[in-house]
This record gives sequence, structure tokens and C-alpha cells, in this order.
Amino acid sequence: MTSDNRKLRLDFARRLIEALIFAGLDDRPTTLARHFNTNSYGMVITMHGARRWLIGDSFPTQSHLNALASLLGVSSAWLLLGQGPMLEEAVSVDAVPASNSNLGEVLGIFQSLKDSERQLVLNLMMTLNRSHSHST
Repeated sequence: MTSDNRKLRLDFARRLIEALIFAGLDDRPTTLARHFNTNSYGMVITMHGARRWLIGDSFPTQSHLNALASLLGVSSAWLLLGQGPMLEEAVSVDAVPASNSNLGEVLGIFQSLKDSERQLVLNLMMTLNRSHSHST
């Protein structure tokens, strides 16, 4: 194993911890595994796997990375490699067509929320979307 690879994994672990704190979670493997398993329907990680991510022993698979980034409300490119902004770019209310005036109002309210409140809304939307996907 090269030292460059080790550094990449340690940098990923540092960003993962930062993202957990951003999401209002602590950086313990049990918390990460429980949050992931509860909120990423169909995907599961073990506490040992979560621990390995947190200490920089391994990277998640691409599908686990995407789910993890989504659950924590951060960009997957930032989480894995530190590329780009931590957060996905916000949609501007001005970019919403006038015919979707309710959507513009919703986005305005969303943008005025605290980060922790935004995360709650995103988690609720993801849950509702998955529920809707399973019922159709």
C-alpha cells in the first residue's frame, strides 16, 4: 500500500468526520452505521466497516459513497476526494420558472433554515421519495 493511497484514505476519513458533525451526528462507528442502515434503504454497513471508514483504513464502494454523501447532505466528490464545494450548489429561487411559484416559495423557506433543519427536510424528502418509488 502506497503512502499516497494511505493519505487519500486519511483525508477521506477527516472529511467524513466533518460531514458527520455538519449533519449533527457524532463520529462514532455505531452512530454512523445506525444512521446509514436506518436511512439508506437496501444498503447496509457493519459497525466494523463504518470504523474502517472513520479511521482511514478503507473507502466505501461508489454506491455506498453516494448514499453516504446524500444522507449527510454533502457532495460525493468533496467527500471522497475533497474536490469542489462541500455542499451541492443550492438552487437559486430566481432560477425557478414563474409557473412554479410554490416551488420558489418552498426553496426560499428552505434556504432560510438552519443547516440542521435543512438536513431534516432533506432526510424527510429522501424518505418520501423512496416510499413513493416503492409504491409505484
